[in-house]
Amino acid sequence: MHKDTIKPITFRITTLAALLFFILTWSSCKKEAGEGGLATISGKVYGYDINSSGVVTDSGYVGDVQVFISYGDNTFVDDNVRTSYSGEYSFRGLQKGKYTLFVYTECDTCNFNQAPVIQHFEVTSNKQDAVLPDFVIYN
Repeated sequence: MHKDTIKPITFRITTLAALLFFILTWSSCKKEAGEGGLATISGKVYGYDINSSGVVTDSGYVGDVQVFISYGDNTFVDDNVRTSYSGEYSFRGLQKGKYTLFVYTECDTCNFNQAPVIQHFEVTSNKQDAVLPDFVIYN
């Protein structure tokens, strides 16, 4: 091979490698669901007290209930908060992406006498302030 053809080929391979490295590095920086953003997901938990006969004896927004959140496709809990005295909760500082939120409600026919109440939500903008429908639980 002639020296003049080796130099352009080496230059092309080096340029191609640098370009490939840049693309792979840039694409791996894509932010996923989770903390580090400016979005907020909030809502309330509403509860019903039911006696042994199945009659509602009281109802209202419930304080000190744990609300759990999972980021993206995670099958584990990424974070949790407790509701305020007025039943309100909030997850702040979230990225765009999919989220699963859930609370537990009492259930006489379920394992451990509790069942999850689940809501799925997708944050679609950086500064989104989403208010979800009330979670409803039974005690």
